Amino acid sequence: MKTRIVTLFVLLSFLLACNKPTGTVTPPAPPQNTNTEDPTPVDPPGPVDPPGPVIPEDAILVTNPYMEKYLEEVHYPENDWSYSLILDYPGGGPGEADIPPTVTLTWPGGAEGTLTLHLVEGDDEWTRDYTLAPGTTSLDVSNLVPNKRYVYTVTAYDGTEVANETFYTKGHLHQIYFTQKVRNGRDLGGWTTYDGKTVSYRKLYRGGKPSDNYIDAAGREEALAVGIRAELILRSSTTSEENNPPFGPDVDIFGPGFENGYSEMLKESQKVKQCFEFVVNSLRANKPVYFHCAIGSDRTGTMAMLLLGALGVPEPDICKDYELSYFAPEAWSMSDGKCTRLRNYQSRYLDAINYFLKFGEGNFTNHVETYLLGIGVSKQDITDFRNLMLE
Repeated sequence: MKTRIVTLFVLLSFLLACNKPTGTVTPPAPPQNTNTEDPTPVDPPGPVDPPGPVIPEDAILVTNPYMEKYLEEVHYPENDWSYSLILDYPGGGPGEADIPPTVTLTWPGGAEGTLTLHLVEGDDEWTRDYTLAPGTTSLDVSNLVPNKRYVYTVTAYDGTEVANETFYTKGHLHQIYFTQKVRNGRDLGGWTTYDGKTVSYRKLYRGGKPSDNYIDAAGREEALAVGIRAELILRSSTTSEENNPPFGPDVDIFGPGFENGYSEMLKESQKVKQCFEFVVNSLRANKPVYFHCAIGSDRTGTMAMLLLGALGVPEPDICKDYELSYFAPEAWSMSDGKCTRLRNYQSRYLDAINYFLKFGEGNFTNHVETYLLGIGVSKQDITDFRNLMLE
């Protein structure tokens, strides 16, 4: 009897059970562009879809369908910050599209004793083992990387193989979700650079603050399972994390303290330099980094602009990563009930972009690299960062 793989997409109302989304959802109808200036979208310089295995038609979508629709349809032009399309899409406020879909793995019953499920991503790029109670015949998993082949085996306590099955995933974003109190989480991987390379998955994560009891034991286990081994704190204080490390004592912690994001944050050059060096040194030690401020939008968004820009991701795609915070619940996506984290919002996104544009010339990556070199980051650190992060 063959194992069935069923995708349980997220309900629009998101019925939460055990802090995991379940149910089905029909993606919204294509949005109508209400922009009165009627800009003509231009494709970004590189391909949208990251390279990988040949993905079959029945691959499972592991990016939330509301986010996926935005990522698939919107292509901002270079050097045009006159408009934003994010508000044409459902999300923000009551939405919870920052939670990835759940995939249900099933297998035949009848085996006695405790079971072990071994899940393998790609060519042993990432693995995880689950210990399951006797009689279990299914397991819900999430936080999966898109455009990958997965193989799972289920083994009985006596070593008998109960199942050995393969499935494929698809999507444009690797979302991460630990618990209801830690939101707006996503991987910086998957983006294509100006020269056609791809940012690696499972090395850099951004999101909201996991401290002050915001993350429970189950959330901590999930965070460690995705590979987090270093935490970069962009808030003004690191006291809570130092007193009670949210990911446990074995995860490195660093935070120089930033009161503000955007250009004000970038002007604190020595602190930015220290952050960049912490990221590079963590990656050299094979320690994936989770960076965050409080809600994971402003100071976190600024650091994401810097890191993605240094890697060579075109600015229009950096903007799309920034605007994705709109899909989180209101406390993580809005200010005073209004969404202001937009491509054309002068005092937020453009404030940082215009600051970078003061340095150097050429494409956005050249501006960011000139900024980094100007604040004392070594050329070797920038080169190593790219070598560690790009495929």
